Amino acid sequence: MADHRDEVPSATDFDKTDVEHKEMTRIATDDDDEAPEAQGVDFEAIDPKYWRSFRFLGSVASIILITISLYIGFALPASCLQVINEDLGPSPIYSFITTAATMVSGILLLLVGRLGDIIGRRYFLIGGQLCGFIASVLSAKATSINMLIAGSVILGLANTSQLTFPFVIQELVPNKHRGYAQAVMIFCVVPFAGFGPVIARSLIENTELGWRWVYWMNAIVCGVSFILLCFCYFPPNMHQLHSRLTWIKELKQFDYGGIILYASGQCLILLALAWGGAAYPWASAHILAPLILGCFLLIAFGFYEVYMPLKQPILPTKILRNTNYVAIVVLAAVGQMAFFCMSILWPQQIAALYSTDNATIGWMSCTSGLALAIGEIIQGPLLKPLGHSRIQLIISAVAMTTFSGAMAATTQHTKGMAIAFSILTGYFCGWLELVALVANGLVNDPSDLGLANGFLGSVRNTAASVSVSIYVAILDRRLAVTIPHDVAEAAVSAGLPSGSVPDVLTAITNGTAAAMSAVPGINGAIEAAVTNGLKTAYAASFSTVYLASIGFGGIAIIASLFTKDIDKHLTNFVSRRINGTVATEMPADVKEKLDSMSGV
Repeated sequence: MADHRDEVPSATDFDKTDVEHKEMTRIATDDDDEAPEAQGVDFEAIDPKYWRSFRFLGSVASIILITISLYIGFALPASCLQVINEDLGPSPIYSFITTAATMVSGILLLLVGRLGDIIGRRYFLIGGQLCGFIASVLSAKATSINMLIAGSVILGLANTSQLTFPFVIQELVPNKHRGYAQAVMIFCVVPFAGFGPVIARSLIENTELGWRWVYWMNAIVCGVSFILLCFCYFPPNMHQLHSRLTWIKELKQFDYGGIILYASGQCLILLALAWGGAAYPWASAHILAPLILGCFLLIAFGFYEVYMPLKQPILPTKILRNTNYVAIVVLAAVGQMAFFCMSILWPQQIAALYSTDNATIGWMSCTSGLALAIGEIIQGPLLKPLGHSRIQLIISAVAMTTFSGAMAATTQHTKGMAIAFSILTGYFCGWLELVALVANGLVNDPSDLGLANGFLGSVRNTAASVSVSIYVAILDRRLAVTIPHDVAEAAVSAGLPSGSVPDVLTAITNGTAAAMSAVPGINGAIEAAVTNGLKTAYAASFSTVYLASIGFGGIAIIASLFTKDIDKHLTNFVSRRINGTVATEMPADVKEKLDSMSGV
């Protein structure tokens, strides 16, 4: 496909143009000559039978299952990593069971999104679910941590296509119903997004296969969705999207240099962030070398895309000139960084301050994730009726930042307040995510929907990795200070000889009752004081990290101020239809109108 950076309207032109007219009068040029089956149409021009057809309903069902498999593949294994490590390990790299998939998808998201716009999405989704099935079976039968990590790498290939679910479903429905569509997707994954920890622990405690059922469950879902995709999902293919483009021409024009620079840079940065503080110290060459080189490669990638005369750039600069889109990317990515503070700390906070019971920890850990899902489900149908999407983004960003920061005030004595703030933070993050994901698909040309989503997803993945590294580093450094100080103070105040303080700290590190009872001068009252002092130390450390999250939330708030309302884009326009249905049999009067507008 030829480079259309000079032919596509700028963001300003897009906002000034009536969306219905623009969408109905896209004039095909060069290799971008869309066949009638690939062109978007008005909802009223589609035969009502289409919405009840086997292929359409089967496609929707397959996309729902894709979304479910995405959440099963991440949320459930992440909830039982310790159990898996105890069973197959111990291994110092067991955390890569989940991070390997995140790294792979972060590297490939932009590529898959861009290629889906060019050659069609069908085989990416089919291939992704096949990879998900293979990865899940391999993981379910794993006999070592390394085997599970290998399965996670393959699962990352599946995640790359699974993460496209928001725009894959949204492009099949009228623009005005995209909020509903996103809400339906999230509603269907509530059991796994909201109750993932509970389901995982229940499988571990009540089934013979234990944690392996997590992967068998995902294999079943991936298998069923694979079958549905094969029989039902027939979106526009390459020859319909670009009728003058051939595979040979596409291979000649492909941006191989951009892919190598981008993938290499992303890979090095994500590896450095995954290793930092765990496998190697942050100041070591093992971390600094890949981190610096990765940043250099991404900078080189930016210059390469801007100044090279590319026919088919992997990241066309036109999309970065759209200030509304860039603001949405920053808002969604940095906003997620603020929420990740809650996702990472809340389960640890529960175990450290409120309960050691596995069931209680599992149920309490659900509050933020469940609230996020509920936020999307409630706000989806309200997106169009409420209108003023910019105001919605500002309100949700401010509220999310406020309640995430308010978690800094929680201690071992404020359990109810902590639960309330975790719910409110999750809800407003869900609201922000809903509006951002819908807006992401409406502020760019429909033919660039995969590109826009891929770039957003890639940036969000990198932001998530950065936030995890920052929050874990802050927490570890604070605990190294607060535990010796607060525990020693509490123990000595309760009557422990000062000479026994090092023994108490050693016993805490050991983590057993026997080690604590062996401390010279210890008694029940002192043990209780030590336990409370340890909770105080954890509360103070968590507080510091929550306060740090306010900085990211502040950036999200600033980004929300630069967004623009999408109200005028919430129309009857349907971007894509499923082939082989009555919807692709365009009525003669509509075809005649399109032909006349295109000058045919």
